[in-house]
Amino acid sequence: MPTVSMRKCTSYDKAGQAVIAAVKDLGGMERFISPGDSVLIKPNMLGAYNPDRHVTTHPSVVKAVAEMVLDCRGKPIIGDSPGLDPFPLVSRKTGIGEVGKALGVPVLPLIDSIPIRTKKGGKFRKIELSRLAVESDKIINIPKMKTHCQMTLTLGVKNLFGTVVAQRKAEWHYKVGLNRDVFASLLIEIWDHLRPCLTVMDGVWGMEGRGPSNGVGRLFGVISTSDDSLAMDQVLSPLMGVKEGDFPLLRAARSYGMAYNEIRTIGDSVESFSPKVDLPKSDSLRLLPPWMDRIGRDILSSRPEQDRERCVGCQKCVQVCRAGALTMKEGKVLSFDYGRCIRCYCCHEMCPVDAIKLHRGAILRVLDLLDRI
Repeated sequence: MPTVSMRKCTSYDKAGQAVIAAVKDLGGMERFISPGDSVLIKPNMLGAYNPDRHVTTHPSVVKAVAEMVLDCRGKPIIGDSPGLDPFPLVSRKTGIGEVGKALGVPVLPLIDSIPIRTKKGGKFRKIELSRLAVESDKIINIPKMKTHCQMTLTLGVKNLFGTVVAQRKAEWHYKVGLNRDVFASLLIEIWDHLRPCLTVMDGVWGMEGRGPSNGVGRLFGVISTSDDSLAMDQVLSPLMGVKEGDFPLLRAARSYGMAYNEIRTIGDSVESFSPKVDLPKSDSLRLLPPWMDRIGRDILSSRPEQDRERCVGCQKCVQVCRAGALTMKEGKVLSFDYGRCIRCYCCHEMCPVDAIKLHRGAILRVLDLLDRI
């Protein structure tokens, strides 16, 4: 039976203590790391954001985990593959580079990918993941507790999508198109292959609203640990107000027969963590069968639109769009080809100044009033 520990923590000044306590609840770091183990520490390093933006894993949490691995005489490497920003800039802005420098731990981009052997019965014949992630003896997963415009939440399992190297992330978004459940299946198969030995959730401060990068910082006040990333997601998602049937990731896990019916929770009382979270408004594509995706895209999904007053003309949205649905004209004017747009919202996710808004059409607004989605 998997175990999830929850520890109250409302300040990053005390995050290290909370991490130590929550890992000790599971048997201590020595349960997971043996002397000589090569260990990939995988935080959320989505982009070049300061820690006070609450987009990326806080450096104090990364530091606490790395110190514990070193104490067990493991050989840690801190690594991730950001969406678009240069890795040295991401490393510096997030403060995670300084952690590595202080501890003598390499902080590296995940740049080399290799194909993995998918299990029989999986939906994907070929998935390429970071060589470092695949070949490390152990992986410690350190996600950030956030909402997500496309997948509702990004927690333990979703953080491992960062082991897909660079632009291949956008390529996967393009391949799966509108179907959130297919993308969730991809996430489950990645998690099932990598199976981190330990997941440490940075939920001191997280994000609500239009996450994972343009939402609002939110004090959740929790450090959580688990020997199973999926079990952690099953515990945290209902606490954030998301039912299993409304969470694509858990629907996919249930379809694979991987969701847990029993999970042991320890530490501070789970009932004390019940924040009312501002969740992103979902599309209602599941109201239509897959063969009507084109109609669903046009009338039952939100459309990305430019906020010209905020836009700085960096063109990160254009660079990340694998569908070729975006071009920038003179005067920083974005042109959207909604016929090509697959509603992955990568443009929104990668925009550093929140200049891509998600406009809900008339039918979606009516359904909101009827409380149907």
